[in-house]
Amino acid sequence: MNAPYQRVQVIINPASGGDEPILNTMNDIFNEFAMDWDVSITRKAGDGARFAKLAVEQGVDAVLAYGGDGTQLDVAGGMLNTGIPMGVLPGGTANALADELGLPDTLADALRVICEPHRLRTIDAGKIGDRYFLLRIGSGVIARFHEEVNREMKDRFGIAAYIVGAVQAMREPRYGKYILTIDDQRIETEGIACMVSNGNAIGALGIRLAPEIMIDDGLLNVYVLNSDLQTVLGIMGSISGREDMPLQQWQGKTIHIEADPPQKIYADGEEEPAAETPCTIETLAGALKVIVTEGEMFDDA
Repeated sequence: MNAPYQRVQVIINPASGGDEPILNTMNDIFNEFAMDWDVSITRKAGDGARFAKLAVEQGVDAVLAYGGDGTQLDVAGGMLNTGIPMGVLPGGTANALADELGLPDTLADALRVICEPHRLRTIDAGKIGDRYFLLRIGSGVIARFHEEVNREMKDRFGIAAYIVGAVQAMREPRYGKYILTIDDQRIETEGIACMVSNGNAIGALGIRLAPEIMIDDGLLNVYVLNSDLQTVLGIMGSISGREDMPLQQWQGKTIHIEADPPQKIYADGEEEPAAETPCTIETLAGALKVIVTEGEMFDDA
């Protein structure tokens, strides 16, 4: 069979995938399609971006990332605005980006999407300081959730780690004051967390945030969460798709967040904070090309 790409670079996080025979699976399928491929192995945060940049400079046709959402984000950081397509090979616990893009949740099936006829989808990214995110960032109890759900917990509990982490993060939630400037709109409010979302999929149990959130609309979606009844009902309504329980939110291209007291902010599956408040988040519209299934209705580019 003819391969759509002559030369690809695969970047692998060896901490992902459990006991899955990663290289054997890749070798079998790539050989089937006579695809020339090479491998880089990450050892620390930032390796993915460094390997991706080097591969792009060396003229590869595509870069594939194997791992969870933190790995996908790391690799994408080296590919933004290059025009070189990125392939998502899910190897994490939640795999929210793969879910967001409608990709298979197994390595073999995800490889076949790349090797067989497919489409390219151009998606947005977010930037906070000198860091990036593809799905979302959050502070308050969301930051506490990221601190709770570490590699050890994921290895121990699998997908249930997210439920355990959510319960632990919600113990004695601390309220903070937020001053948000969303484009030209100023908002003052209080809450237990602030979340800025570029994507819709949570990745755990197939949960979606809200139908109006699109990863390619050039906008970011801002939530301030409370523990009151309105917020709880709003979240339930968003997840279930019910429009009679709306969750208050705002949209914009540039978001400035101030918090009292100052708060750490975490991004896509990362175990270290991406920034602290005060901070400014920007939309990078159409910054990344990703490989999606042929059935997805997006323009080839």
